[in-house]
Amino acid sequence: MRRTEVMDRTLPTASRAVLESAIEDRDRHRERFRQAHQQYSWVAVSLLLVALLTLAAAVFGLVGLLAAAFVLAVFAAGPRARGGSAGLYVAGCLRAVWLCLRWGIARLALGIESARWGETTWRRIEPAVWRTTRALLGDDPDSLLVSDFFDGLRSSRSRAYRIDNAALQTLTRKLSHMDSGTIAVCGPRGAGKSTLLETTVDRADFGLLAQAPASYTPHEFLLSLSVDLCEKYMRHHGHTVPPLVQLSPLKRFLRRARSRVAQLLKWAAFALPAAAAVALGVGAAVRKSVGEYVPFLQEARRFTEERIDDAAGIWQGHATAGTGITIALLGVAWWRARNSEWIRDVARGAWRAVASVAGLALIWTAMVGVGRDVWIAQHLETAVAVAAAPIVVAGLLWLLFSVAADFTPQFEVRGWEIRPRVLLGILAGLTGWAGLLYALRAPDMQGVLASPQNALHLAEVITGVLLLQIRHWAPKPAERHLVTRCRSHLFRLQAQLSASTALTAATPQFLTLGTSHTTSVATLPPNFPEVVQEFRDLLARIAAEFEERDQSVVIAIDELDRLGTDTHVLAFLAEIKAIFGVEHVHYVLAVAEDVGAAFVRRGLPHRDVTDSSLDDIVHVQPATLEESRALLDKRAELTGPYALLTHTLAGGIPRDLIRYGRRIMDMKDKTRSGELVRIARLLILEELSETLAGFRTLLSKQQWTPDTGNVLNSFRTLVALLREPCPCTEGELHSALQQFAFYQTSDAGQVPGQELADEARQLIDEASAYTYFSLTLLDIFAEDGLERRTRQAAQRGPDGNPERLAHARQELAVSPYSSRPLIEAIRKAWSLPMSPSNVFRWPWERECPIHGS
Repeated sequence: MRRTEVMDRTLPTASRAVLESAIEDRDRHRERFRQAHQQYSWVAVSLLLVALLTLAAAVFGLVGLLAAAFVLAVFAAGPRARGGSAGLYVAGCLRAVWLCLRWGIARLALGIESARWGETTWRRIEPAVWRTTRALLGDDPDSLLVSDFFDGLRSSRSRAYRIDNAALQTLTRKLSHMDSGTIAVCGPRGAGKSTLLETTVDRADFGLLAQAPASYTPHEFLLSLSVDLCEKYMRHHGHTVPPLVQLSPLKRFLRRARSRVAQLLKWAAFALPAAAAVALGVGAAVRKSVGEYVPFLQEARRFTEERIDDAAGIWQGHATAGTGITIALLGVAWWRARNSEWIRDVARGAWRAVASVAGLALIWTAMVGVGRDVWIAQHLETAVAVAAAPIVVAGLLWLLFSVAADFTPQFEVRGWEIRPRVLLGILAGLTGWAGLLYALRAPDMQGVLASPQNALHLAEVITGVLLLQIRHWAPKPAERHLVTRCRSHLFRLQAQLSASTALTAATPQFLTLGTSHTTSVATLPPNFPEVVQEFRDLLARIAAEFEERDQSVVIAIDELDRLGTDTHVLAFLAEIKAIFGVEHVHYVLAVAEDVGAAFVRRGLPHRDVTDSSLDDIVHVQPATLEESRALLDKRAELTGPYALLTHTLAGGIPRDLIRYGRRIMDMKDKTRSGELVRIARLLILEELSETLAGFRTLLSKQQWTPDTGNVLNSFRTLVALLREPCPCTEGELHSALQQFAFYQTSDAGQVPGQELADEARQLIDEASAYTYFSLTLLDIFAEDGLERRTRQAAQRGPDGNPERLAHARQELAVSPYSSRPLIEAIRKAWSLPMSPSNVFRWPWERECPIHGS
């Protein structure tokens, strides 16, 4: 089909007119550029100009680049105004460059219009393509896993894949409503408490995250927390953490002096020769120009002498008393303002303004002087025509050698390592310098460089650039008092310094006089009450500093839920609660669900340490289906059915969401298929096999009798079938799964001689309930038509909501007896069998991958 016919069918008249206009504009600019391209060698001249601008930028930075551009513009316009051939040729080359850019802009505009045309065409074609694709994929188009992107699942702790959930929003809101306080974050393992604490600390202006391992005592934990606080504050203000061993004052002075001398020698090795070379080159011209400014210097000297005489008169009492008192008050006010921030800001701003204006003025004076230099104008046309060719050739060779050096690998020849990159780099440098030296040694270019005013202009440019470079310089501020205190406190927490100094004098044969200094370090931490008091005082001062700038301070303590039982956690809180309650400081603690349950019972006939330690609590609930989809969408490209399967298996626990997401990708590679029914069947069966194997290990520790051993034998048969499932044993596996899933120990206990021990009964009931849950997932996900069956289940009531599947998984962690009724209600909503059935709802593929039949 022709282009015009496609445009007539897809584009309105206005869009077509715009596209046709863009095509005509592109063709017109292309023809004008071709004519200019035939008249001028614009490429060589453009490369020469780019080389000059690059050299100026590399030497003098942005200011040098702007100055070089201005000078080139003056040189190009000046000769052209006088009718010079070189100026006209350069102007023609620049016009060719402009026409090339216009042609490129026209092509870009045409590309934009073409993209709009394509977008309009896609909007009209996409619905039909989507309907056709869905028809080809069948009832469940989203059940096909095509994408291989799961980078976010590889890095489970990466901060780049975090999302804002309801718990984070609740914690942020509660922190904003409190000036200070302690908030506990509780929830099941893997719910994201650590991630919540890390995010809160990252968003705080000053945050500290501390871990509380199980082996720490409260005293050791507070010592570690104090050390972390000091180090964090020092790093926050750009100071390095001091080493453990403190040196004597003499040794510290010698070490600092040695470092400063080394830096000074390194700086002087380059600064002094460079300054000498510049002074030698431009000194004569500067001395000759000083005579022009003699009247100004004399006026400045006279003004200075007058001010000195005025000060002497005030000192001798010739001025009025009010003048002396005013000066004295100004002196007192100046001393009291020594710590004022606005004085330093004004002085810093004034210095930057003066340095910037003076530097730009000197550079502008140099550029104007070069533009008005008659000597340069007389020799420039011939110099450009002569030096353009060698500079262009040398620049192209330098570029060629440099690119070749970057892309040429090293290799070995008979054991010798050959590095072409080094040789090509040397050739590139020699070529560039040779071209530059050849151009500079040309007679006409020597005539341009021989202008008597060039040295003065160069001195002005160098001085201006130096002023612009040092305008941001400012004296190093004095060390903060809190930084000094943190350094001292840090050392005091880690070690104690004992030093003795003695003067020795002896005259056995010769008169000797000297000093001896001995230093020893011994670990001697302060006692617990002293640690608490020092920590609270230091933290209060730090918080007050940030409060003045309206900034927040957050101290987060993680891993409290790993201290063991709730009794251990409460005892640990009772010891460290003395550090809570610091003004303008928020504490956030990660605790177990038992501690959170104890806090919410406050006011009832129950009271413990949480009532006096915590101000509020945030419950981190398992993620909802929408939150799980948001988390998985950011980490991997999983469609809706796979996100539902992952959410169900994980029970909404974020840590397990990531783990099951990785397992889905593993099942895809293992089955070499992207179909949901195959991936879900293999994943659920492997997960069930691993879980039942763990239960069998626990059951092996129980006492069994010949009457109850048949239960263990059936359990062993099921575990063996799950270990290597295949189509050859699908009937036997299906029957065994149903028998165990619908099995209840209460029914077995009614038969005499088959009574089970309480612990064994509990384990079998838990394993049976989990098998019942897995069988339900197989009946739902390992069968075709998931989208249709999901809609039908949702119409049968709340138990058909897909979210109930994750609720059943969460209830399994509470009790098998409360989860089984919930699973039965879900099966009724999904129209699944409520007793063992011979209907096989999730058949395998015909060919057995194990036995090959």
